[in-house]
Amino acid sequence: MPDISVINESTTYPTADIQGMMAAFTQQWNHDLRPVWGVDAATFTMVPAGHAPAARTWWLVFLDDSDQAGALAYHDLTNDGFPISKVFVKTILAAKSSVSVGATHELCEMAVDPWLNSAYQDPKGTFWAGEVCDPVEDDQYGYSIGTTLVTDFVTPNWFAHQHAQTAMDLKGHARSAFEVLSGGYAQKFDPTHGWQQVTGSKAAQSAYSKAEPGSRRERRSRKTERWERSDAKWERTK
Repeated sequence: MPDISVINESTTYPTADIQGMMAAFTQQWNHDLRPVWGVDAATFTMVPAGHAPAARTWWLVFLDDSDQAGALAYHDLTNDGFPISKVFVKTILAAKSSVSVGATHELCEMAVDPWLNSAYQDPKGTFWAGEVCDPVEDDQYGYSIGTTLVTDFVTPNWFAHQHAQTAMDLKGHARSAFEVLSGGYAQKFDPTHGWQQVTGSKAAQSAYSKAEPGSRRERRSRKTERWERSDAKWERTK
């Protein structure tokens, strides 16, 4: 059972607002996502300012500005090899998007693909990255838990497994496997052409649709021998 440390490093976003989302984080993970994807149950603990998160916990960190070009939020691994989600509140608000949707987007994807290496093969031999919120990304597809707006996410049916049927995503927005909604995107690996991005019509007009250098989307299309270690890192400053 992962224990997720929730950490507020933003200088402008109130901790009380994040604490108000915690019940929705717990409910979505344990009652909505878990039955669909079979992930382990999780607990969420707000880390007081000035305190270090407990050892071996997963992290959800709220920060001001993105440390990666073009990213509103993303999930990765800490230096100790544990999952971390970063949510950039100033960047999200500047894009007129929802902070809670951004946070739950990364939480859901961190739950399903904590080690950042899952992909699902379709009947034609193409592999689709296991990013379960990207195809239905956009505030308009989210839903409310109490007063908190949270992200939608696709089900295993979206990846067209052998017995796929019924709902393609939790809220029923997608009508068929591999459908990318207007604000969403997805990445697929064709053995002939390598990694390619499929982008919804609204997302294609966004400044964030391009896979920026250094992002996981861009790294997928770059051979591992050409990867370079980033100098950017996050450390507690309080």
